[in-house]
Amino acid sequence: MIKRPHILLFNPDQWRGDVLAHLANTAAHAPKIDKLVGSGAISFKVKVRS
Repeated sequence: MIKRPHILLFNPDQWRGDVLAHLANTAAHAPKIDKLVGSGAISFKVKVRS
């Protein structure tokens, strides 16, 4: 049997990307999300052109 990875897409639509602590916002408090990112999850940061 082939072992396949578990994939979870978490896309909160009410947060801006810069309000997360793992993206260098020192005022943010989201310990569960930061723990996920610290344990091997991937976080994408999108640059918006102005």
